[in-house]
Amino acid sequence: MIPWLLLYLFGAVSSEDLHKLLSTLPQYSDSRLPPILRPLSYDLQLQLPLSEVSDPDVPLFTGRCVMQYEINQQIGPESAFISDSTSNRAKIKVTFLPSIISNSVYFQFDIIMLDHFENVSLVYNGNELEIFNVQLTDDSMELSVDQPVLFPGRYTLTIHRYKGLIGSAIYYRYHILFESTPSDHPIFRDAGEHAVFGSHLFPNRAPAVFPTYLGSTEKVTFSITMVHPIGTIALTSGASESYPRKMDDNWQMTTFSTTPSITPSMLCFLLLPHEYTHIESSYTGINISVHYNKFRVQKEQARHLLHTATQVLALLKDIFSSLVPVPKIDIVTMNEVSSTACFGAIVVSEVHFFSADYANQVKMLATWLAKQWIGGYAAISEGTELCLQEDLVSFIADKVIKRMTNDEFTRLGQLAKIYLSESVFLPGETLKLDEYPNELEITEKCGLKGVAMLESVESLIGEKAMISKINEMIYNSKKGAYSSETLYGLLNGTVDSDIYVSQLLHYWREHGGLPYMTIDRLGNAIKITQNGSNMTVKNGVGTWERMPLWPLPLKFTEFKLPIQIMISHGIQLSPVREGMIFSNLGFPNYYRVNYDIDTWREIKTILTENATSYTLRERFQLVSDFCYFYSIKSLPEPAASVLRNEFVQLVRLRPTSFPICDAAIFQCVVTHEHTRPRHLDKSQMIQLRRKVFDSFTNSSEMECRSGLAHDALNDLCTKLYGISCL
Repeated sequence: MIPWLLLYLFGAVSSEDLHKLLSTLPQYSDSRLPPILRPLSYDLQLQLPLSEVSDPDVPLFTGRCVMQYEINQQIGPESAFISDSTSNRAKIKVTFLPSIISNSVYFQFDIIMLDHFENVSLVYNGNELEIFNVQLTDDSMELSVDQPVLFPGRYTLTIHRYKGLIGSAIYYRYHILFESTPSDHPIFRDAGEHAVFGSHLFPNRAPAVFPTYLGSTEKVTFSITMVHPIGTIALTSGASESYPRKMDDNWQMTTFSTTPSITPSMLCFLLLPHEYTHIESSYTGINISVHYNKFRVQKEQARHLLHTATQVLALLKDIFSSLVPVPKIDIVTMNEVSSTACFGAIVVSEVHFFSADYANQVKMLATWLAKQWIGGYAAISEGTELCLQEDLVSFIADKVIKRMTNDEFTRLGQLAKIYLSESVFLPGETLKLDEYPNELEITEKCGLKGVAMLESVESLIGEKAMISKINEMIYNSKKGAYSSETLYGLLNGTVDSDIYVSQLLHYWREHGGLPYMTIDRLGNAIKITQNGSNMTVKNGVGTWERMPLWPLPLKFTEFKLPIQIMISHGIQLSPVREGMIFSNLGFPNYYRVNYDIDTWREIKTILTENATSYTLRERFQLVSDFCYFYSIKSLPEPAASVLRNEFVQLVRLRPTSFPICDAAIFQCVVTHEHTRPRHLDKSQMIQLRRKVFDSFTNSSEMECRSGLAHDALNDLCTKLYGISCL
């Protein structure tokens, strides 16, 4: 270690406030009150596909639902209003009517376009309670119970028959096979004439299949029976208990074992036609089956999928230090679907998976399979915090990639996504979601910067401790749920003697934006400052503000400091030996780094003469950071513009050394030639984002100035600025 001294601090007041916050012993506990009504189990019977008699083109299903729940406190007559909802929607109401009419209790359950409810009953202690009204809307079912008081205990609600639509939560696909001909006239051939049916209940679609109560957060067990056409195979989150039982010439019934307690959004079921076949392996101790359409997917492709999934699952068992929490895993390939993971099953998009390179295939499988533990076995308690669940899953998936491949491109693509999100698509946003987030919001915000923050924590406490804390959280939550405070409470160590790691992570996740530090070389000293006050970001309560002071982990290439966290506006280090000194190289911590103009010149020279001494991620980071600080006019002119031209020329003349160079120099190009971007509506930005991010799933498409990544980024630039930029 070199003998340097901390000479002075800037912004002492703000620094003291931040230090006081981070050094205060946090008291984390689950602040949620137990729900008044808590679902315990579902016994579901679903029959599909059917069609409406009046309109045969409308596919539908019928269901039978038996839901057991418990009431944990007396309802009525002392209370006129009780709510189990964190939103403004009341879930339970007690109404006192004139004496000529009995007092009554109203229960409200969530549904989505379910109707034709028949023979609804409610039983308590063997006695059936009178239901005098069932009122349905598009999104709720309200039961009116002729009872002045409901006592604590277990209740059974039975809906003997109801109808629902197929099209969203339950979907179907016909498989079409594209073939080319010698005459260059392509033809389309059915890959079998029968549809495949699947369910997609994550995150809030379960009410489109059965009534739910606090359905996105409360864990329950499921016992499922499927009534399906003869010649089809039914799969669910539970294991099949026996062979299908024939009911008549058209229908058969398959019964499945009861699942462990899971959230309704993690339940799934599928119907596969006879065009599907399967292969399986029990190498990991449980049965993994790959089901595929034999007309669309080659057997070698299916074997590759099974072999890779088996390797991934074996590594996950080692990481989680526990048995796989499911009795079996069914992996089903489909065409024209979004890949989804649920408890005990995975739906894999054929195009998305088989067009990806090996490292990205590993990442996909690791993400889907990790959700058997994080999301299935242990579930997040609040919809607003779903990003934490997705971030933990991605954090674990990255570890699987490192152990199975030597790939650099997935880490490179991850950094590019973070930078583009923070500068173009969602600048300044926090990781907090809506109370009932949709899948689009989850995809936009989660699995990116939150992962980088978890990696920062790991760099402070070590990989072994980090994995241990995650495992402890999962084990402690197997019968309930976890929240961000659960994880914070386990990260109870300190750095720099009195700064709590949990407070660091809490602070980072509660504030929006991507912070940065500036490093200026002053002879034998370096001056480090933090000043992001010109940036507008969102805070933890959802309002926009000037970026506050951030606690930044300090990491330099040439020396190690006696402190690990910078909580001031500035420090000066002296003496520092001559030579190039990088900070946060490779983006191990969540912030950008700006240098003085002379250091940037030296970096450009280093990359020109010896780029391969640095990883792809490091090269991308350095070029992209320069372009970002050039774009916000943080570098002196005219030297900055001259250097800007040299950086752009460097990456374009050496494309093999700078994959996805178009993302790295994006801010150099658009801000140099143009002024302000056009306003695009949200749907356009979503489409552009999806196109850009999807192009990062194959290293062969990430070449500089060619491939899908170049085309997608150029399209983004063209839409924003009106001309082809790249």
